[in-house]
Amino acid sequence: MKILVLIWLMPMCCFAQHDRPIKADEILIYKARVMSDSGTIKGYFVANTDSSVILSPAKKYMTNNSMNIPVHTIQELQIRNKTGVNILGISAVTVLGFIVTAGLTKNGGDFDDDGETSFFELFLTAIEGTTSGNRRRRNTALIVGAAGGTAFMVVGLIATKKLSISFPLNNRTAFYNEKKAKINKYVNF
Repeated sequence: MKILVLIWLMPMCCFAQHDRPIKADEILIYKARVMSDSGTIKGYFVANTDSSVILSPAKKYMTNNSMNIPVHTIQELQIRNKTGVNILGISAVTVLGFIVTAGLTKNGGDFDDDGETSFFELFLTAIEGTTSGNRRRRNTALIVGAAGGTAFMVVGLIATKKLSISFPLNNRTAFYNEKKAKINKYVNF
């Protein structure tokens, strides 16, 4: 019976070395990939202790479902913010860029004459410009809209944050201790 209690308490003791308390059912937002001596491990970043990196295979953290990867076996650690830009976000930003820039190609998009151009007015002006019977107006709106959409897409792709740390072959623990502050800064611990 004592052994079962010790085994049950073991995962709780691992987190005693960490600065931030981890709650059960917490949603994890940092995806991680660890290349270790035994292979590649993917999951969600839970915590980093003095001697290991802790990952969860599921987005929702459960105390009984985590993996401890010893630091002395890690070859490379990659962490990225899951809430960052994804394909849907990139598409939305591209469409937004197209609408804004195509909508700005024509002065007089102020439909309600209040002196300000709203997003709805930009949207209507972009539709009017890209479907215009005037070939020059249509081409200008399409070219400027495509350039704006591409610019917004590039900015969205560049804005994706990713932390990648390659560990040396020897003395990985000392290297990890040097980089631990950088990891904590990236994951906001």
